[in-house]
Amino acid sequence: MSDTQNQSPKAYRARAVPYSKPFWAALFFFVLHVLVLVATVAVFVLAFTNPNPMIPKMVVAGLSLSALTWMIAYFKRRSVRCPLCKGTPLINSGATPHPRAWRMSLLNHGVSAICSILLTQRFRCMYCGSDFDLLKSKSSKTDGR
Repeated sequence: MSDTQNQSPKAYRARAVPYSKPFWAALFFFVLHVLVLVATVAVFVLAFTNPNPMIPKMVVAGLSLSALTWMIAYFKRRSVRCPLCKGTPLINSGATPHPRAWRMSLLNHGVSAICSILLTQRFRCMYCGSDFDLLKSKSSKTDGR
């Protein structure tokens, strides 16, 4: 058997993201939204175990803050664009995903991309199937020198 037959499938190199600030902002607001949701659920559970007249007000405040953070996170994730195909990799648009698109079970492609960014600082666009690395710097070959 030759060496080419023993090799694993083609390893794809991740591309650099030229402007990663929108990705980090969307990630921050999504994590903030999840934390507000967890706090709201905790206060809601506390309402049943510890009757206090202040708890219902805290539940209503948590729900309204959750709605506000969801709206901000949604618009931030919608403003993020794939550098290659200009799709929105952090939100599902209903388009058919690329065959190489990756998702975690029980989650959609957009939330899976957010989890991937959180854990590895990399993601795969669900529309073009390209891998991107948020920490990789732009090559000096492409800056016109």
